[in-house]
Amino acid sequence: MVGIPYLFYNLPYFCTMNLPNFLSAFRILISLIAPLFVVAGGFWIRVIAAVFCFIAVLTDWIDGWYARKYNQVSITGKILDPIADKVYIIMTFSVMAYLDMFSFWWLVPIFMREIVITIYRFIFLSLGKAVAAVKSGKIKTFAQVITIAVIFFLFMWRTYYPHTYHPWLDYVTYASLLFTLFITLYSGFVFFQNNWKLIKNYHAIS
Repeated sequence: MVGIPYLFYNLPYFCTMNLPNFLSAFRILISLIAPLFVVAGGFWIRVIAAVFCFIAVLTDWIDGWYARKYNQVSITGKILDPIADKVYIIMTFSVMAYLDMFSFWWLVPIFMREIVITIYRFIFLSLGKAVAAVKSGKIKTFAQVITIAVIFFLFMWRTYYPHTYHPWLDYVTYASLLFTLFITLYSGFVFFQNNWKLIKNYHAIS
């Protein structure tokens, strides 16, 4: 049995809860809960939720650095880390769209890219091939995080200080989204370009 079913069938064997993996699991928890308080909370609740989201972003850097420095890279980490990243991106972007900062249609290509490539990473991982992140992927993640921060700031400005908010600031949202969409799709193209032989071989034996 190969591919994703094999990976999750043997998940108890792979599980290793060291500090980096605990941070990844913590990031998933924050990413699932904190954005919801942005929907339902008042000013300070939303500020606190944003602080927790910032902590989640920091743990993304800390867990990777710690795992490499202290040789604690594990199969569990290679599973949890991309899941945590995707949960954070999907939840925070979805909340901002729900709050009418932009249309959900902006998110369709971004989410499709993230989900499809994460599935392929799991497939490669189940076959014993860890695909390292490349520069375009790191730039993509940075662009997504910055775009979320910019849009959240504009949301708070528009909601609590509407008398100083000018409609032209909406173009900052769309410019950020457009740049992020371009980088996200470009990094997806680079992923397929770099791993096309692996993808073809997998589908040939499936």
